[in-house]
Amino acid sequence: MQPSLSLAELQRWMRWALTHPLGAHRATAGDQLAGLPARFVEPGARALSSIAGEPVAGRDTLDRLSVYATGYFSRLHGALLLEYPRLAEALGDDEFRILVAAHLLRAPSSSASLADLGEDLAGTVRGHPAGRESPWLVDLAAVERALAEVWLSEPSGRGVWSVEKDGEHGSMRLALSATTRLVAVAWDIAEWRPEKGLPSPRSGCLAVWRMEASTGVEWVDPPAGAVLERLGRGADLAELCELAGSLGMSPEDVGTAFGLWVERGWIVPGPR
Repeated sequence: MQPSLSLAELQRWMRWALTHPLGAHRATAGDQLAGLPARFVEPGARALSSIAGEPVAGRDTLDRLSVYATGYFSRLHGALLLEYPRLAEALGDDEFRILVAAHLLRAPSSSASLADLGEDLAGTVRGHPAGRESPWLVDLAAVERALAEVWLSEPSGRGVWSVEKDGEHGSMRLALSATTRLVAVAWDIAEWRPEKGLPSPRSGCLAVWRMEASTGVEWVDPPAGAVLERLGRGADLAELCELAGSLGMSPEDVGTAFGLWVERGWIVPGPR
């Protein structure tokens, strides 16, 4: 008689069976798939007999286990489908499912929040056959991830737009708001939809942002994009103005740009 399994042994085996890319039936039958990570090697203690439960007509233990295994993938697939609707539409249903499976092998779910699952889907797309054939899909994935991040982020506190007593205005430090992302792209995918055909090449910087319940994606002129990128790395106001001037922005241009960024909540006072 097989000795009773510990809870830890049972959990390890269930995790292996429910998440195996070949499915519960093939995994427990001993089928192999070359190149799988070590976590898909069956644990030493087999738990199938321990989870048999009450008999169900027409359904053996593996059939019932497969319901949960299928549900596991479906939930993760559904979460990524919600986050990457344009990418899914561009790829088509079957190719997107293949991409999701590849992503789960490369970056398995390890967070209690499904919001973290697609954190580097763009990296998976980059190494996927579809991404190598159509590199604009990588940019599309990066923008859709940025949209998810700004939607889920708490707005930064507005802070106080002031300097210390006897301080210099140029020493004020600024920061990008938590609801703003800058995405470097090489393709015109800001407003791309599948019915528009293939996007055109267009290198530049996109600002992805949220204000209250609205999100936006828009191109930023190269000089302004360079200033915003440097701002995001913690430069003070004097450094930013100097950079803007070296890039050909007039004082009026700088004032207009900063006014727009503050109005839209893209930038906030940084730490002193």
